[in-house]
Amino acid sequence: MMRHHFRHRVAVIAALAASVVGGSAHAAGRGGYAQQQGAQISQQQRPQQATPKRAQTQVSDGAIAGVVSASNQLEISLATIARKQARSREVKDFAREMLESHTQAERRLSALLRRHRIQVKPTRASAMLVGHAPLFAAYLRRQPAQKFDQAYMNAQVMTHRYQLRMLDEQLIPKAKEPALRQELQSMREEVVHHLERAQAIQANLAKQQQGR
Repeated sequence: MMRHHFRHRVAVIAALAASVVGGSAHAAGRGGYAQQQGAQISQQQRPQQATPKRAQTQVSDGAIAGVVSASNQLEISLATIARKQARSREVKDFAREMLESHTQAERRLSALLRRHRIQVKPTRASAMLVGHAPLFAAYLRRQPAQKFDQAYMNAQVMTHRYQLRMLDEQLIPKAKEPALRQELQSMREEVVHHLERAQAIQANLAKQQQGR
């Protein structure tokens, strides 16, 4: 049941990729979002129905930066847990790489935003990522020790697939500042590499389970 809920939450975030900066977060902030979150999740049975596509949506670079930063923070949070709880050396090494890579990505993004005077703009997608990070973390922490590694790698495959989708469908095409677009392209290369590694580790863990 918990795994189903986790998958559904990731699917909800993926659905938001279709209109990743469709609306600004309310000025009231996370309180208003938290009240709406349960209703949004229960209503979104299919990713296609979650958020209708909006033609020719004008997107600010600040909104794009907000989504990227929230995604980095999610990965940093999950990697921090995995470094402590993972049993396999391969998974621990992967978690360390995720922590270092996304921390560096966040630093590069912050420096870029300062140089080009881009102000981060909250959106529904960034709010969803921020709001769901504690739920993802709770899911991982509750895993039995013998199931943690597989659960973390399953999560990594899912989140990196959706990061790639957001980059390809929304973030890169809509970035206006050339330096930001170049950073997103570099990030895409890293995401592809991370996804390939995550899939390989996921497959290795599955084989090890079958051999027991």
